This record gives sequence, structure tokens and C-alpha cells, in this order.
Amino acid sequence: MNSQQIQMDIEQWAKSQNFTAPYGVLTGSHVNNRGTKYLSVTFGRARTLDATVEIYNRNFMILRTSRYGRQVFKSYDELKEFLNSL
Repeated sequence: MNSQQIQMDIEQWAKSQNFTAPYGVLTGSHVNNRGTKYLSVTFGRARTLDATVEIYNRNFMILRTSRYGRQVFKSYDELKEFLNSL
């Protein structure tokens, strides 16, 4: 599974879980200050959770949430398991 497939899967998961407030589920492609490219998915639920998943590759993803802070995942399976607990 490549980064784009992971991004699409997370986007579909967030929509199916109604994490669509206040702006829906947003996806993007970015370059950080060091020139590293990554994909992102931003989603939330009003007054309870704001989250962004940064996908650098299939073995390195960062989840930033208003509730849990910053967490690093080394596999998509670990990330998916955590997302299902939200």
C-alpha cells in the first residue's frame, strides 16, 4: 500500500465515521521546511476532536490530535488500530 492509497483509505474512513466537522475531510500534498514531501488528511468532530494525519511513506506517519497530541506510527496497521479507538 503506497502513501496515496493510505491517504484515500483514511479519507474514506473519516467520512464513514462522521468526522466531517466543521469543514469536512480535507486532503492535501505538502512540503515541509526541510523539503520533505508528505500527504495529509485533516478531519474532526465538533467540540471533541481535531486531527491531522501526515503520511511521509507507508512506514512513517504522524498523527496530530487536539486530544492526544503528536504520535508517530511505523505502520499503517498500527495507525488504523489507533484511529478506530477515536
